[in-house]
Amino acid sequence: MLSRLFIILLFVPLLLWIFLKGDILFLLFTLVIIGVSLHEFYKMLKDKGYEVASRIGMGLGLFLPLAIYFQENSKNIFSVFRLEFFKQINYDMGGFIVFALMLLSVRQILKEKINGAMAEISYTLFGIIYVAYLFSYILLIRYEFPNGNVLVLMTFILIWACDISAYLVGKAIGGKIFKRRLSPKISPNKSIEGAIGGIVGVFLVILFFDQIYLFIANFVCGISFISKNCSLTYLKVGIKGVHAFILALGLGVFAELGDLVESKIKRELGIKDSGNILLGHGGFLDRFDSALFVLPVVYYFMKYVVHM
Repeated sequence: MLSRLFIILLFVPLLLWIFLKGDILFLLFTLVIIGVSLHEFYKMLKDKGYEVASRIGMGLGLFLPLAIYFQENSKNIFSVFRLEFFKQINYDMGGFIVFALMLLSVRQILKEKINGAMAEISYTLFGIIYVAYLFSYILLIRYEFPNGNVLVLMTFILIWACDISAYLVGKAIGGKIFKRRLSPKISPNKSIEGAIGGIVGVFLVILFFDQIYLFIANFVCGISFISKNCSLTYLKVGIKGVHAFILALGLGVFAELGDLVESKIKRELGIKDSGNILLGHGGFLDRFDSALFVLPVVYYFMKYVVHM
């Protein structure tokens, strides 16, 4: 219990500061989450006897957020060196997956071993897409929208609100209204009531997010020990009414889906946690499994629903 409290008190204020004020630190945060989570994923497979090209997978997985960061910041970065060519680069995430597949295929051709080639390519590529590709949407949210830093903060607050609401409602009335569990074989403790409670919790937080943000911004400025002059400009997210309901429904569903997917993987491999790097909290993949599915939802919602 004390170890869990220590992790929360240490990392939550740091995450809030990185989300709102970090730039290079934000990139480093993304690289650490992807790198450690991908390492945990490949280690889970290798410990159970599955063959994966972990070095290539890790290399490609870490290259992806770097490529996105340099693409989104090319005007500022390359203008210093007067490299006009790089400003015209249009990074293609789909093309990255094609390149990864081709590279893994070439590796199999160069290997003498015949058996297990398709399985190794599949497991390695799945790790790249599942961890690196999905989590890299955090950079697209951060840099493609005018209030991207606030949207990233909002996304994680909504994920936490969903988890907490689902847990509290599930504890209170789970199984009393709907006798069937949400996914009894994968996660027997998850209830339909809890899932609905998570969606309601997200909806309420969206409605009051402006007030929540102002409180957090003042808190972040209070703990900002790097910059003496702390100013956090705020462009209101402005998600209300039908848009708030759609986002709450989508985020609630995909947050649960992200958690269930990782639980399914761990059950198939016969393990409890993806790692033990976070004292009392398992591994990084355990902590960010919901975010993997939620980040793309928030990105496309903001791009095609709010900003269309």
